Amino acid sequence: MQTKVVTAKSWRTFWRVAGLTVLVLAVVGALVVHRFRQRLPAALMQDIRAGIAARNIPDADLRFQKYLEGRYGPLSDPANRRKAFLDFFNVEHIRALQLLVKHSPENMRQANINASAKWVEQYRQSLNPQEHAELSTQLQSPEGRAMLQQATAQYNSQDVEYRGQTAPVISQLLKTIASLQHP
Repeated sequence: MQTKVVTAKSWRTFWRVAGLTVLVLAVVGALVVHRFRQRLPAALMQDIRAGIAARNIPDADLRFQKYLEGRYGPLSDPANRRKAFLDFFNVEHIRALQLLVKHSPENMRQANINASAKWVEQYRQSLNPQEHAELSTQLQSPEGRAMLQQATAQYNSQDVEYRGQTAPVISQLLKTIASLQHP
């Protein structure tokens, strides 16, 4: 009789300890996940969602177009196109794009980068005189210059291989900035 009482008490103790252990592990796990999410660039989740929506499109140009629409909304709206362009100079977005490029399938990576460069070129060529003047004013303002300096510093802090891969995009961004400085 006494062995049954001891056994029942030991099982209760075991389940209490096991329950507390599971609770502690759950709390620690939640804290780790929360901390990890805080360290990720804020724009990364939006970029990931847009990238997932576009990942199965075989044509790189159409895939990038779908990504941009998923990220910024319909590109028929000039404000969305402008936001997409200006985000190339947003430090958080630059970090997010670096992570996306790094983790994209290798066989699609350069095609995606080239599609991005082509989009920037088409954006520059599609600017009407009013959009051109407004964008020029924005980028030449003190805030715009600071944004460009921060973006340049972020880009230059990235590894050489990534900078080499993304050179076509940077070239188109620089051409666009130059065209805005000299109407």
